[in-house]
Amino acid sequence: MQHSLATLTTLVQEISGAENAMSAMQTIVARLSQLMDVPVCSLYLKSPSRSKLILAATQGLSESSVGKIKLNLNEGLVGVIASTKHPLNLADAPTHDQFVFFPQAHEAPYRQFMGVPLIHLRQLIGVIVVQGTTKKEFSQEAEAFLVTIASQLAATLYNIQRSGEWIPTRRPAKLYKRFNGIVSSSGIGIGDLTHINTHIDLLQVPEKISGSPKDEQNLFEAALQKVSDDLEHGANRIKKDLPEDIVSLFSVYRMMLQSPELRDGTMREIQLGNSAMWSVRKTALELATVFEMADDPYMKARGEDVRNIAIKLMMQMAKRERSASPDSLTPIILAGDLISIADLSEYSSTQIKGIICSSGSALSHTSIVANALGLPAVMGVADLDIKRYAGQLVVIDGNRGEVVISPPKQMVKEYRQLEKSDQQFNQELAKYRDLPAVTLDGFHVTLHTNTGLLADVSPGLRNGAEGIGLYRSEIPFMVHDSFPTEEEQYLTYKEVIDAYSPRPVSMRTLDIGGDKQLPYFEFKEENPYLGWRGIRFTLDNTALQVTQIRAMLRAAHGRDNLQILIPMVSRIDEVKAIKELIQQSLVELNKEGKQVSKPKLGIMIEVPSAMLLLDKIAPYIDFVSIGSNDLTQYLLAVDRNNPKVSRLFDNLNPAVLVALQMIKSKCTELNLSVSLCGEMAADPASVLLLIAMGFDRLSLSAHKIPKIKWIIRQLKREDLLKLLTKANAAEDEAEVRKVLSKKIKELGL
Repeated sequence: MQHSLATLTTLVQEISGAENAMSAMQTIVARLSQLMDVPVCSLYLKSPSRSKLILAATQGLSESSVGKIKLNLNEGLVGVIASTKHPLNLADAPTHDQFVFFPQAHEAPYRQFMGVPLIHLRQLIGVIVVQGTTKKEFSQEAEAFLVTIASQLAATLYNIQRSGEWIPTRRPAKLYKRFNGIVSSSGIGIGDLTHINTHIDLLQVPEKISGSPKDEQNLFEAALQKVSDDLEHGANRIKKDLPEDIVSLFSVYRMMLQSPELRDGTMREIQLGNSAMWSVRKTALELATVFEMADDPYMKARGEDVRNIAIKLMMQMAKRERSASPDSLTPIILAGDLISIADLSEYSSTQIKGIICSSGSALSHTSIVANALGLPAVMGVADLDIKRYAGQLVVIDGNRGEVVISPPKQMVKEYRQLEKSDQQFNQELAKYRDLPAVTLDGFHVTLHTNTGLLADVSPGLRNGAEGIGLYRSEIPFMVHDSFPTEEEQYLTYKEVIDAYSPRPVSMRTLDIGGDKQLPYFEFKEENPYLGWRGIRFTLDNTALQVTQIRAMLRAAHGRDNLQILIPMVSRIDEVKAIKELIQQSLVELNKEGKQVSKPKLGIMIEVPSAMLLLDKIAPYIDFVSIGSNDLTQYLLAVDRNNPKVSRLFDNLNPAVLVALQMIKSKCTELNLSVSLCGEMAADPASVLLLIAMGFDRLSLSAHKIPKIKWIIRQLKREDLLKLLTKANAAEDEAEVRKVLSKKIKELGL
């Protein structure tokens, strides 16, 4: 028996296309029975109480036994597999001392038995079994295939198992879909699912018939012009910073755009009645195939260039199609792989009611923006087929990390009541706006806001922010089609600095890389979080860094509230280099007759090496800001955007608590002011410990400030010191949260 990777891929695609949970499970057992040439294939799933294994679907056994055969987790051969989490391959199953016979299943003729466990993220989901009539073990090849299939299907079956839809007695009268993800930004949102397609796959573009060849022709020609202009501007902008052979690619791409083969071939397909997207895809694949069949390595490589050009054209066309929204009043939930700032900017802020991403985590850049805008968001909803459900009513529960597709009327009514309760609670918190965040025993905490959007400036002031602790300067870069000029940056920064004066504004220099990419300057790395990001990128692109520094210094003219923050510092020479660029810019601007003054300079502690180098860095800086999101990521070696490991990301991990106390102690010793920003500053449990540690400056999303201020005003720091002692003795984050849970409940949270 031989099965290729294509066989596995086809099977997974069939299952993902199933109408519901029961259909998906029946597809699994039927197709596996056929692929492995066996008379019986059965699927057992753990019950919601996790105390039983229930026959959920079968091909070959009696259909009437589905849902009725139930085993304890250590009962029968299926129980042996579940308890040992190891495959079992038997020639004669009835002779095994753990065998249990179920007459109603009609399995008497079957002797040959093999089962493998279904495990997802360390959790047992169920067991999949195949049976035959011969008295011999299944081959090693068959066992390897079933183990491979089980690993491929575990994530899908995990969501089915959790939903409970597969249990006959639990099926709702009206079917709806519920998907689980990662809590990202709290709140309830209700609206039509709107698909944001940020990635184009040439092989998966659906064949779409055009209603108007003229409209499709105009769409294609507009995309050609826009991509051509972007390439020309891109080449002119960065040719000083990149090697000549890289810049020459822009010329190659422009030549391909102008080639009659691409243009005329696409036009012919459009005239035949096909959409512009489909026509570009078909023409490009044909051209790429011609190149890739050549013997010359250079010519072969041009095939990849053709594919890249086609994707650029199609992304431009998809963007134009998406922008032409027929109704700007309908509430929508944006859904995609990872949604960018540019995607959000295409819709009215009052129209967007929530965000769903199939990848990412609670600390992805999309999550950070969602929190800043006060939008509910759920990340890592990997099993949601967004294209399939586009346009349907959806509820997003950011408090529980759930997405409900096509909910019944009564459920929508209940969610709207929850939404109303949230709004009422937030209105009650408004009275704390002008009150200080002081504990009952007099410990004052300064609450700053995180921002980066001009639309987010007002909420910060409205919610009582005492300054900006983190201005994410990459956001203005992300909403442009090219690098913004000094004048454009100056006008943006000035509006923020003026709005908050005399309150301090800490502006972080451009921090791209990792999950923050510029749409017009994309680059790929094998490990982007350890690569060309933050200060490394801007120092290598000195012209960009100087332009930004000049814009910041000019924007602060007449004010004394600008502070410059350096992101992703890992070395002393990075700090010295920025300090020199600031001094150089001050001199040059004064020569030009522009009155500027020297700002305070600080570093973000995100990379552990910066924490260990504080003694040596201190002479060059004025303050420190701890980026709790990235510091946690690097300390724990956990990619917070990877759904497979993001559950291991926790700010309350004992290692993180030790690091924070070490930084606070060292900053006190060096007489450096220190603040903490990131989602940790908005987490009530974390805030309890941060106050105990002595952190008196926190920076968080504007919409979270009232709640955190309210919490601080209910506490005594003296009581929290006892909690910190217990937390420091804990072995893991679960134990830390257990220590804090009583206090959290006392607060009514």
